[in-house]
Amino acid sequence: MDDFSRLEAKLVKLRQRERSPGDRRSIRGVPEALLALIVSEIDETILPREIGFTAQNGASFHLAVANRRLQALVSGAPAAEGLDALLGVAIADAEDATLGQLRSVLLIFLNASETWAISSRRQSGDGFPSDIGVPSGPLARAWQVAEAGSVQANPGGTLGDFLATAGSRSVAWLLIEDEAVKGQFGPDAIIADLSDKAAIFLDGYFSRKDALFQGEAGPNGLVFAAMKDGPAMVFLDCGASMAFLLASATEAATLARDWQARVAL
Repeated sequence: MDDFSRLEAKLVKLRQRERSPGDRRSIRGVPEALLALIVSEIDETILPREIGFTAQNGASFHLAVANRRLQALVSGAPAAEGLDALLGVAIADAEDATLGQLRSVLLIFLNASETWAISSRRQSGDGFPSDIGVPSGPLARAWQVAEAGSVQANPGGTLGDFLATAGSRSVAWLLIEDEAVKGQFGPDAIIADLSDKAAIFLDGYFSRKDALFQGEAGPNGLVFAAMKDGPAMVFLDCGASMAFLLASATEAATLARDWQARVAL
């Protein structure tokens, strides 16, 4: 897809800086929902890291994570019942009794605030062996939360299915996966123009995404409509998968509503 070289070159640069170590993001919700989002953070972490969660009231905790595994709780403040017995204790597997105790302690922390800033740093000292810890899937089941990889966490397949049904209602669309354009629909001239607009839009979007959505997790979307008659643009963001659609203002609103209903779980 040579016509998309500008967009794809832009995506490579933006993805590289989207989630660099130390970047601060945030999550928001009730304690059980926050626990599920923590599991999603673990599922997305490959290199050995200490993932920190900090509330505005000063409460904070750090988890040691590597290879999509929760390895240990390494810090927490203020003191909570059972905290000292868990600090620095490696979790062997999903059957480890420590896992249930850790869930209880984290819920104590998470009850302190609806919004938590996230940061990431390299594990201090020698860290933990890479095979230590509980993978995100068994962890989600042990903690009885939505498993990482569900539609909310990774709805790329759902997005592809949605676009396959959107052709008759849209003028054109682009499907982006990671750093490449993976699908398209519409006249070549309109697709080329949409690709240019997508590159310009994404240049600012990645740097301001957290502020725009205030830490909301899961699929997000935006609709842009011209002041005069003309097609509106629908942007759908599923993390690794994104889409841009052009449609009439009426159809754009319908498409956005249909997508929202599809991913609302």
